[in-house]
Amino acid sequence: MGSLKRKDMFNYTKLIAYNPTVIAEFVNSIGQTIKLVEHPTDYPLIGICDELKLADGTKFINVNKLTKINGEYEVGFINGKLVHGLD
Repeated sequence: MGSLKRKDMFNYTKLIAYNPTVIAEFVNSIGQTIKLVEHPTDYPLIGICDELKLADGTKFINVNKLTKINGEYEVGFINGKLVHGLD
């Protein structure tokens, strides 16, 4: 499991206020509903978990890899941080 090593996560409330475009939505292998959304200005894809009220950048643009359950880049939130590769 790899951390994406961002110092500051996105402010969930501010991001949701922008009403970002949802590119994909899926339930990951640990049961979290994850939305992949476009950043309003300049970031690749952002992973959002509404249940946890967390949002962070994925640094990836390949939706198929990010949403593949048990895949190398599957995204989810562990201990309040976005990680990829949940297996």
